[in-house]
Amino acid sequence: MKYLVLVTALILTEGLFAQRDFTPSSRKDAFGTRDFRDLGSTGLQFQLGPAYSFAKRKTDAVDFDNGLGRGNYVTDPGGRIGIYGEIGLAHFPKKKKVYSYIDWGLGFKYLGGKEKTEINYTDIAGNVVSSDEGKDGFYNGYAYGRFSIHKEITFKKVEKLVLDNSLGFNIDYRVITADQNSDYGSNYVEQFSAGDHYHQPFVAQLHYGLGFRFKLRRGTYFIPGFRLPILGIQEWNKGKSAHRWFSSKYYPVLFQLKIINVFKKRKKGNCPAVETNEDDKRRNDEFMQGN
Repeated sequence: MKYLVLVTALILTEGLFAQRDFTPSSRKDAFGTRDFRDLGSTGLQFQLGPAYSFAKRKTDAVDFDNGLGRGNYVTDPGGRIGIYGEIGLAHFPKKKKVYSYIDWGLGFKYLGGKEKTEINYTDIAGNVVSSDEGKDGFYNGYAYGRFSIHKEITFKKVEKLVLDNSLGFNIDYRVITADQNSDYGSNYVEQFSAGDHYHQPFVAQLHYGLGFRFKLRRGTYFIPGFRLPILGIQEWNKGKSAHRWFSSKYYPVLFQLKIINVFKKRKKGNCPAVETNEDDKRRNDEFMQGN
């Protein structure tokens, strides 16, 4: 599955919800009909984008000497393009807080990687007699749940540039598992090494995210950015957040296109909403003209 696209999106100003402009648009900012919607503190968040599993290239050769021969081998891992999608909710505090908002979501990731193995057979004097090379690749699918807390930063000199920083926690479960019987690389190299390691189905990680918020309209925000794991919890491995597969470690990064759309407040009783009450709209127009 070598394709797939997009990058993320999300939201808001530095400060916090108390500083966020959910009030109707002013006359200066209005394009056509002004927005009189009464927005709440919860919104739908949706994101979709490509994923890529980064891997550190290996340069040190591993020596072997057993009944099958002697020599050395090098495994060279690489990433493959995947995709992910998620849907959930965003919640903004009604009063000033140390954070800007929190959000959560349920989604699916399709992550992959590859590995090349180079083997040199040597004689007793260490001279290379022959060489061999093989390649393997994989894709795994994960259902996951995520929770993140966000803090936004606005630059005074560039007011339209809003950075969205987040720290969160995700739990993944592998529902699609690649074939662990490698066509070449891992099984072949296993003859000379301690064997490969395939991570457990459950994965728990702390992650960090960074995005740039763009306002599409009042209460609707688009945020391209990325999210990457920073600490592995379920499979400790000294805290490394990598997915281990074949003889290598892979670090999945999600490139998000994120949309947040804040819901309108629910009206109590039979009082008509402002946007459908012509008298209220007329009075608002008169007030705005006088200010």
